Amino acid sequence: MAWPLPAAARLPEGLDQIAHDVRGLWHRRATLGRGLARLSQQCAAACESLKDLSEEELSARLTQARELLRRDPLHARGRLLEALAAVGEVAARVKGMRPYPVQFMAALALQRGLLAEMATGEGKTLTVALAAVLAAWSSRPCHVITSNDYLACRDAQEMAPLYARCGLSVAGIDAAVESARRPALYASDVVYVTAKELLADHLRDELAARAGRDPRRLAFENWLEGSGAPLPPPVLLVRGLHGAIVDEADNVLVDEAVTPLILSAPRNSHDLGDAARSMAVLAARLKPDEDYEVLPQRRTVTLRAGARLALDQLAPALPTAWRAEPRREELLRQALTVRHFILLNHQYVVDEGKIVLLDEFTGRLTPGRTLMAGLHQAVEAKEGVEITDPNESLGQLSFQTFFRRFPRLAGTSGTAREAAAEFWRIYGLAVLPIPTHRPRLTVTAGTRVFATAQARWKAVTDHVASLHQAGQPVLIGVRSVDASLVLARELEARGLPFALLNAVLHEQEAGIVAQAGGVGRITIATNMAGRGTDIRLGPEVLALGGLHVVIAEANESARVSRQLAGRCGRQGDPGSVAVMLSLDDGLVHRFVPVAMRRILSVLAGSSAPWRERFLAWALRLAQRRAEAEAYARRRAVLKADDWLDKALPFEGA
Repeated sequence: MAWPLPAAARLPEGLDQIAHDVRGLWHRRATLGRGLARLSQQCAAACESLKDLSEEELSARLTQARELLRRDPLHARGRLLEALAAVGEVAARVKGMRPYPVQFMAALALQRGLLAEMATGEGKTLTVALAAVLAAWSSRPCHVITSNDYLACRDAQEMAPLYARCGLSVAGIDAAVESARRPALYASDVVYVTAKELLADHLRDELAARAGRDPRRLAFENWLEGSGAPLPPPVLLVRGLHGAIVDEADNVLVDEAVTPLILSAPRNSHDLGDAARSMAVLAARLKPDEDYEVLPQRRTVTLRAGARLALDQLAPALPTAWRAEPRREELLRQALTVRHFILLNHQYVVDEGKIVLLDEFTGRLTPGRTLMAGLHQAVEAKEGVEITDPNESLGQLSFQTFFRRFPRLAGTSGTAREAAAEFWRIYGLAVLPIPTHRPRLTVTAGTRVFATAQARWKAVTDHVASLHQAGQPVLIGVRSVDASLVLARELEARGLPFALLNAVLHEQEAGIVAQAGGVGRITIATNMAGRGTDIRLGPEVLALGGLHVVIAEANESARVSRQLAGRCGRQGDPGSVAVMLSLDDGLVHRFVPVAMRRILSVLAGSSAPWRERFLAWALRLAQRRAEAEAYARRRAVLKADDWLDKALPFEGA
């Protein structure tokens, strides 16, 4: 894997950025010029030639390759293909999975520090394992970063026989693993873990070191004192940061990087709960556009005279600490922001009397996460649940800065090209498209746009009903839990059987997804079904045209829509995609000007032959504006880290 930019390097700007982008383009093309496709064919042929080796002969090959990579992990003196071919033969024997040439090509790309874009269903799990074996044979820590805890444990368990045969240990770490067990798991040769868990443990180690609990420092002090006492037990969790292979890199390095990870601890609220409840009641009485102004694109509100007058009247009833004008106005802005932009079944759910946040890109629950600056308490007050104490920050770090600390970084994703410029500018990762093993046969219909959500849901229901009658399975992708429930009611009213997969029902995910490709199956899913799932089809379904995917809501990133569309047509199977959107989606309201929205509404009711193209163009424009805003937020997070590094006069204890 290649050496990325150092963590302290400033982000390029102006002409420097242009030159940096040109270098990234050259880097990708130069890699292609080195003939990775040709090398992968040679590797596949070498792997095939090992079929007749005995187990003892194969073990000797593996031992030789491991020793070679331990001495020279970056290049292995031209013997890399032999080593990779031997690992491929192991995969064929212990897993029954002989790698395709395109998988060898992607593994070579990962070894060279590239981001390999592999289409859904092309075998990324095995590809990552092949590259991880080569990286772990260097005897340095190798972390495989997954997009959620389920995949971390599943992939580690699934690939354990391959690693064991190659003489390596493997572990999967999720949020349920206790701190006492983590050092032993991190000591494994290959560790599957989410970015959130690894970064949190890394921050805990940094805090321990600053507090003087670093075992290396304590051991050194013991030696200086000559006490002869036994060394203290290790307190560091992570063995070290060296190599990382990021699976679903667009989700981990882009979507998850919008906000930094903050380690925190509860602190005294100073009657914040009572004040938040009072503000929730007041916010429900105030009227938008009269008492306050809603700013959708900035996702905030500004107070007008009516709101300020109501605050002045409420002030004597507030707890003393919150009566000052700036503090009470901030509380009211938070309560109003929660009412308009932090919505039930969109950004959070209420689970057993507690607020649990949702990942907007995957639809999954994120237990343990909280909103900062009093927003979490405002949500709790709005929903009438027990108000928790706010958290005090102990330490924080952005995902961008964290991954720039890895000396060796690589990744894979099914949807990377849309963010190729960001991958290179932030992480020094060049995106390399990997061809598919078999030609894609997916048929994509034109985008249909409706004036209202009600019209869209009716059209989706009619469309699904016709396919269900023919027996073709359908997967319908929506953005939120709320939308999944609305569509579920529509299908139920038509008497159509369906399975519902959302964050509230996440425990049944594996069973629901396993059956989604059956004859006549209808599955409603939030974006959680688009990551790490494998929908297999029987012969009878292939004869019906394969899985049909309906994208029923506009996503803020085209990558998310493409990921969902990739659920069908895997490995040359037939499949089809339909896109049905409405003009009252949140994306349109936030990123399309009012005047253009009026034009779009008129066009939606017309019969002009070009109207669908124009409406689709307008929605794509809104997506691009949303993507640009999200990139600006991520860049600001990284710049804030750079500013903190420069502002602090020293580091360490």
